[in-house]
Amino acid sequence: MKTNLILGTALLMIAGNLNAADLRVKGGLLPGGIIDDRKLLSEINLKTIELREVKDGAVKSAELLKQLKQLDRKKCDIQLATPGKQRLTAAETAARARKGVLVVSGLYKCKRCPNWHSGAASGFMLTEDGVFCTSYHVVDNKDNDIVVIMTGDGRIAPVVEVLAADKTADIAILRAKGKGFTALPVSTEAPLGGKVRVFSHPDRKFYVLSEGIISRKFLDNTRNGGSRHMLSITADFAKGSSGAPVFNEYGAVIGSVNNTQSTYYSVKNGVKDNLQMVFKNTVSMQHLLNLIQPKKK
Repeated sequence: MKTNLILGTALLMIAGNLNAADLRVKGGLLPGGIIDDRKLLSEINLKTIELREVKDGAVKSAELLKQLKQLDRKKCDIQLATPGKQRLTAAETAARARKGVLVVSGLYKCKRCPNWHSGAASGFMLTEDGVFCTSYHVVDNKDNDIVVIMTGDGRIAPVVEVLAADKTADIAILRAKGKGFTALPVSTEAPLGGKVRVFSHPDRKFYVLSEGIISRKFLDNTRNGGSRHMLSITADFAKGSSGAPVFNEYGAVIGSVNNTQSTYYSVKNGVKDNLQMVFKNTVSMQHLLNLIQPKKK
């Protein structure tokens, strides 16, 4: 009885926190920017499970998937932040952008045990009232029960709506519950050779900052007959980085992390040998802007 009472009280507190948009992790983000990856993912998992039990706390992933398919190629009406004009160091980019860089986490039931588990992909915030961007394929996962985001300062919020999407470009715009988020500016200012930085979560190693240049700009012809504008960069990323922001020198998002392509010297009987180069490909933010109908002032 005592356990049930404590659980009920906790759920009421969670509901209150949701209304106040202040549900946060506590132990995974340490002073000085130090991250305890295992503890952070565990906290995300536990709080997502709690959110699942709160009435009106989260929208089922099945509904998000339905919206995703319906809104493919549709536009949404939002106002983006204005890009700055001052060049930033890597440290300045990290300090300014971190709160707006997101962990996008789907809660799913394990097929090998009775427990719930949480995934970890990437994304970035577009508006202070919870509109954010990630990869289409991050949302397009029928195994997820609900989806949440975590901001760079540990705030957790449920994803409640899909606003627009482009399957060919692998871009989706969604809304998380709450206000007061840190919006990141978006730009198409991406010259060949220009300096870039990526803030992502490769292989569940959270908030990894890498730096490089734009090494190539190309048109990617996709399997469904469409095409998309891409930027190859030399900044590192890996699995778990899908949807992460690629920043230019001015701290504006110019790309969304998408895929890697490995080039081998030879392939014999299906066996690849002598890895020579890995292309790191990101989606141009022109595709995001194509999904946005600016708000009328």
